[in-house]
Amino acid sequence: MENVTAAAIERHLRTTVFGRELQVAAVLPSTNTTARELAQQGAPEGTVVVAAAQTAGRGTRSRSFFSPQGGVYMSIILRPREADGCLITSCAAVAVARAIERLCPLTVQVKWVNDLYIDGRKLCGILTEAGFAPDNTLDFVVLGIGVNVAAVDFPPDIADIATSLGNEGCTADRNALIAAILEEWEAAYATIGSGDFLAESRARSCVLGRRITVIRGNEQFTATAQDINDHGHLIAQKDDGETVTLHSGEVSIRT
Repeated sequence: MENVTAAAIERHLRTTVFGRELQVAAVLPSTNTTARELAQQGAPEGTVVVAAAQTAGRGTRSRSFFSPQGGVYMSIILRPREADGCLITSCAAVAVARAIERLCPLTVQVKWVNDLYIDGRKLCGILTEAGFAPDNTLDFVVLGIGVNVAAVDFPPDIADIATSLGNEGCTADRNALIAAILEEWEAAYATIGSGDFLAESRARSCVLGRRITVIRGNEQFTATAQDINDHGHLIAQKDDGETVTLHSGEVSIRT
């Protein structure tokens, strides 16, 4: 498999801002942690941290994120005026799906709000984390993206629910994929104020119209996913008829 290097990414890259400040490492504990440190030191919007593997990758609800050699693990520093994590994550999911489909003949779906799926198996996870200044105003957002690229034997606890591009029959150059993600992200991020990407987010959704289980804080309930509103929030109807708007939380599809 090809090595991931800054020079190789830059050969493919056609962006104005994102990826123009680029740090690439063979292994990091977590690209989000490194990007957060850089952001706290004043790194500009568009700075990107990439690792060929992570030893302490993490996902939502502080879960570990399986990050072996052969994947794409990257974090992007943002400096938006407002931290609408749901919109940023939804926008990123659309951008990464577009990038993957540029390189592979696959159909990528979005499981609200931060996972990409192929045929019911997780391919990619997205983790958005905000950082605040001492006066509690927004300082930065770190957008973390992890894509399973190489063919891999997944650990038994996720073998039935995870997949990779290689496992789906697609051999993708990781440097080209990273560049494609940054290009699609730059284009999609420019529309985040207008929400133009939300129609595609709805069209790619694999939860709308489905029965779901929702974990929100200490609360867990079943519902039917009905819509994604103009803020990227999931509208669901609980079994007792109550309609709820989910700003955050974890959703799983009931079979």
